Amino acid sequence: MTVPTLDRAFGRVAFGAEPSNYHAARPRYPEETWQLLRERSDLGPGIDILEIGAGTGLATAELLAHKPRRLAAVEPDMRLAGFLRTSIADDCLQVLALPFEEANLEPASFDLVASATAFHWLEATPALRRIHELLRPGGAVGLWWNVFGDVSRPDPFHDATKHLFVAIVRACQRVGPTVLLMRLIRMHEFRR
Repeated sequence: MTVPTLDRAFGRVAFGAEPSNYHAARPRYPEETWQLLRERSDLGPGIDILEIGAGTGLATAELLAHKPRRLAAVEPDMRLAGFLRTSIADDCLQVLALPFEEANLEPASFDLVASATAFHWLEATPALRRIHELLRPGGAVGLWWNVFGDVSRPDPFHDATKHLFVAIVRACQRVGPTVLLMRLIRMHEFRR
């Protein structure tokens, strides 16, 4: 039996039909996520943050809790972007309802670029190249995912999206995630 797959274009706008239900069902990110970002980036008061694939704002709210000067949240699904605009009131939040590739953002204008459970919807190489252009010298990138599921039970969503992660998983099995990340960082000339 052939398993249907979600392509990137569809996946970017597939979850906005019921934003409040989607928001309620999404698992929160563990405190260790924010601790790592504080330790390995300048996450804290006064920085400029770009969030890619903000969705309903689960990560956005946590990022805003760190008192940035500005947070530009890019979300390609108009329905999710609308939910985000109405659910989080913060003067430093700018919600951009368009794909990351189309966002008109000033080069070297962010201290942190973050993407929580969304980067897989982008083509990695051009996205990393663009992120590099948008970061200030010494800026940081935080990409993270919630991993959940029960391997003993069928998971149609996992089956429909696993092709998006195949190259990442294979590379991690070969060299380990830290080595893979360092290779990607060097390949795109990130500096810290």
